[in-house]
Amino acid sequence: MTTYADLPRVLLAGVRLTMGTAGLLLPGLVIRRLGIDPATQPGMRYPLRMFGIRTVLIGADLLADSDSRRQHAELLAPVVHGSDTVAAYLARRRGDLPARGGAVATAISAVNLALSLLNLALRRRRPPRRRPATRRRSPHRLIRVG
Repeated sequence: MTTYADLPRVLLAGVRLTMGTAGLLLPGLVIRRLGIDPATQPGMRYPLRMFGIRTVLIGADLLADSDSRRQHAELLAPVVHGSDTVAAYLARRRGDLPARGGAVATAISAVNLALSLLNLALRRRRPPRRRPATRRRSPHRLIRVG
């Protein structure tokens, strides 16, 4: 069951799945959204596809039923998004990205960072997920009498 406390994690997963899929399947679109002409920078497709698949997999882990997979992704998220935010800011500041594209990349990464930190804060407050009880058969009931 998804609760209010799960909202940052689910939103972050949605952003990751969307952006990762776009980077993987539509790298030219992402390059143009950053304000770069894909015809003059065709090499940008490679890192977008490379990081796109990683982004999709981490997004999927944020939605996983497995507590250990989900928790691992939750703990990695602030590190990944903090690094992304700094990298986007520096790329904009150095002129590696156009001003508007750099601002958009920085803003997206900063929102992701905020969602990941909010998720960790709320995670401490939410009760652990309960798995449905499975019925165990007693070895004594293997033989039916009467």
